[in-house]
Amino acid sequence: MKVLLSLLYGAGAALIAILLHQSVPPIGVIAGLAFSYGAIWLIGRRFNSRWFKSLGAAAWIAVVLRGATFGEGQELMVQGDGVGSALLLLGTLTVLAAVAARN
Repeated sequence: MKVLLSLLYGAGAALIAILLHQSVPPIGVIAGLAFSYGAIWLIGRRFNSRWFKSLGAAAWIAVVLRGATFGEGQELMVQGDGVGSALLLLGTLTVLAAVAARN
């Protein structure tokens, strides 16, 4: 159950970050990154294990990468502009920093 919740929290945080990052360009990316860091950090606080945080981070990365690839109708959720690239690069670094942070 803890594994499933960790994966769902990570995927949910990625979905929110994807939807926020294009809203108001600098603020949306910052809000998405802050929410992602907080969500992964809270997984560690709730389950007291870095392993669950890494599962949440893996789910976050998987959802964001899926959003950055073309779908059935050739749509992109994370575009290849500066804002999308910032979400991919800084988001991955932020999530990995959240995994490395102490509970």
